[in-house]
Amino acid sequence: MTTFQRPELLMQRYGIVTPEQIDLEALAWLLNARVRYRPLDGCEAQIMGIRDRAIITIDDRGGAERARFSLGHEIGHWQCHKNQNLHCSKEVIGSTRDAGSAKEWQADTYSAGLLMPRYMFEPRAKSYDRPSFRSISELASEFRISRTATALRFVGTDPVYSILICYGPNGRNWFRKSRNWPSTLIPAREVGANSDVLGLLFERCTEARDARREPASTYFNGNDLQDEEVFAHAVRTGASDDPVGRSVMVLVVPVRSRLIELAERRSAW
Repeated sequence: MTTFQRPELLMQRYGIVTPEQIDLEALAWLLNARVRYRPLDGCEAQIMGIRDRAIITIDDRGGAERARFSLGHEIGHWQCHKNQNLHCSKEVIGSTRDAGSAKEWQADTYSAGLLMPRYMFEPRAKSYDRPSFRSISELASEFRISRTATALRFVGTDPVYSILICYGPNGRNWFRKSRNWPSTLIPAREVGANSDVLGLLFERCTEARDARREPASTYFNGNDLQDEEVFAHAVRTGASDDPVGRSVMVLVVPVRSRLIELAERRSAW
């Protein structure tokens, strides 16, 4: 019977050292899981396992990048939740809204670890002087994964300070922060009027030209932050032509460390 192995250690065990070598179908076969692709009703992927063998079925109508992440998700189930029959909807695979259970979160985390192993991803992410969606798009292309999944992985592995915020027509949808980002520095529900976010939500442009300096108050509340600035880069997500269904992600990093210091002082107030 196959035993649990952490995703990065599993990739290293099989000598995977470059993104081009990441072949999840081959990996699944080595783990005694057969992969097949076919349309599914009511879910996007499923796994049926018994003893040391499993069948993984992926609905690949959502595109190659989505199918790869879904396959990584099901391999995560096979490693973390052995001998269970699980049906995973598109709402829980790669969810940013805590729509799934702890099992689904574990499977997502495992998928990210397989597709973007830390020992490959972190050195590449650190090679950029200033993170933006240009660098994230380059990483997404190299690892053959979606820009959203790559941005989440970047923030999740960032050892310094960054935060990813998603806005819709009705304000903030969700956010993810790097592990050292102060818990007292939470994005405001409504974005500032001068942000690129509003233009991306309600006009035809799909991406801000580049990261730019903006007042920290554009994204965060607090009189103590009035003199501070951030670098922010925004992009539209999804393919909706209707503004009601649009969303925009913005990657925010401090211009200087004083913003973080001021936020950390709040915990002592």
